[in-house]
Amino acid sequence: MTTRKALNSENADLLPLPEMPAQMRALLNGIPAMVGYWDTDLRNRLANDSYCEWFGVTPEKLQCMHIKELLSETDFEANRPYIAKVLTGEPQLLDRTLVDASGKTRYTEVSYMPDARDGEVHGFFVLVTDITDRVLSDKRRQRDMDRYRALARSVPGVFVLLFDSQLRYLIAEGQELETFGYRTEELEGLLIHEVLKGGLASELEPRYRAALAGREVSWSRQIGHRTYRLTAGPVFSDDEATAGMVVAVDITERLQQEQTWAALHEIATAVARNAAPADISEQVAFIVRSLFGVDSAAVVRFTGASSAEIVAMAPALPPTLSRKHIFSPTDASATVRVAVTGKPALVVYGPEGGPAAEQMLAGGFQAAAAAPIRVHGSLWGVVSLTSKSRTGVTPAMLERLAQFAELVEIAIGNAEARSSLELQASTDSLSGLPNRRALEAHLARETLLAESRGTSLSAVVLDIDHFKKVNDSFGHLTGDIVLAEVAARLRQAARQGEVIARFGGEEFVWLLPRTDSAEALKAAERARAAIASAPFGEVGSITVSAGVCELREAGSHNLLACADRALYAAKRGGRNRSLRYGVSAGETGGRSVAREGRSA
Repeated sequence: MTTRKALNSENADLLPLPEMPAQMRALLNGIPAMVGYWDTDLRNRLANDSYCEWFGVTPEKLQCMHIKELLSETDFEANRPYIAKVLTGEPQLLDRTLVDASGKTRYTEVSYMPDARDGEVHGFFVLVTDITDRVLSDKRRQRDMDRYRALARSVPGVFVLLFDSQLRYLIAEGQELETFGYRTEELEGLLIHEVLKGGLASELEPRYRAALAGREVSWSRQIGHRTYRLTAGPVFSDDEATAGMVVAVDITERLQQEQTWAALHEIATAVARNAAPADISEQVAFIVRSLFGVDSAAVVRFTGASSAEIVAMAPALPPTLSRKHIFSPTDASATVRVAVTGKPALVVYGPEGGPAAEQMLAGGFQAAAAAPIRVHGSLWGVVSLTSKSRTGVTPAMLERLAQFAELVEIAIGNAEARSSLELQASTDSLSGLPNRRALEAHLARETLLAESRGTSLSAVVLDIDHFKKVNDSFGHLTGDIVLAEVAARLRQAARQGEVIARFGGEEFVWLLPRTDSAEALKAAERARAAIASAPFGEVGSITVSAGVCELREAGSHNLLACADRALYAAKRGGRNRSLRYGVSAGETGGRSVAREGRSA
């Protein structure tokens, strides 16, 4: 019978085969697939139990059944070309999606093998392997891979690597992949030892193996200024780790935020401990320099519409920069731009930038950024950072600096407010000098330092001569003006580190650390001369008397009390003079005397 006749014939006169021997049936049933045999008339001559169960027929019913009776019309027509070819002696291999007897869709791999004997084809064997589980697993894996790929493409700051048990990359996707020096096409399909540079493959292999063993491993890597957190973990299929995946996430911003909050906590702690505003500013400058990795950072306070003062700088202020600045609105300086606009500013210094830019260039600085600090709603100053590279300050850094400044200004504002209250509580409102309370605190501190270090400490007590006559003759308001002017002249006479305070009424105290009584007497004479040298308006000339004492000379007595005794000796001696307290060598009973000093 020809192949065409066989494909179109349903001859029912075929006699059934003898019953299959038990050993043959056992052999067929032991094959992990569906096995059948069809003759050239397309009638079944044998089949194992799996074949019968798949189509839902008994072995007896299937035997001699024409293939068209077993398959649907659609399935028969789909298989027809392959049947025709196998009947010519050509083996066929195909994938087929079939519906089993229970109505479930199954995926199969079908082989048609010709039964060729004596140069003639007598029929063909059918081997059908159910590959549904494998196909579904492949689809799940492909679906997962597509999801991983889509996720890696869509999330900024991330890349994903999927690798199999051979350490072959199946997926390499993500916006940050090229940051590590690789492209997708360079990795996918290759083993890690074939593609990774240097010793990176050897470094990563233990981590990848751990992931394939079901464990999760994490590590960090620094690429330029960015920090990445990488995690290798297992990918499970049917409760078995069949692959591994590496997810790399850019954690730079998170680390920066953590560092910022830690720095703010440090600053807040300093504020809570009543640190002075200058100390807070110094701490801010050091923290900003560390946070941003720049060459220098500073806290600058505006002292006027066109003036500013560097309150703190890290590292210390270089000799090429002055602490106080007078600037023009056209100066190309980040600080000046903030002063003019009230907004964060970034500049790259050039030769035409004005005096401020010239100073920065002289110090080797090429670029800077500054962000405003506002205290109680008013522009107080800036926090700035500078770099010796023209590209060392970026817009992203300026944005972070502005955010940091907004948080820091709370601490500076609180410190300023507390300092202002303390100043009000410790300052004499008329003279602007420290009051008696503040003087006592200064005296206690300086006494402790002098005793612990073995250094000198002297005190000068000054009193305005005949001040009662000023009040009686010109009134108390004029008397207040005289007090304020005397305070101003005393302040000018004092050196840095020395304290001038109003002790009460017309009496003032001057503390001179690291100064013996001889030098203190000279200082008192300079102050006395400065007050007597110029008239006080309508009041005319004013003089003062002064008493001087050194801590060691006071012995067990109170330093100010001894200086006060010297003052009263000066008063008794005719006023407008300075006397030094001392004890004569032959004195008994501890009587105090005062020795007159010569004018400086």
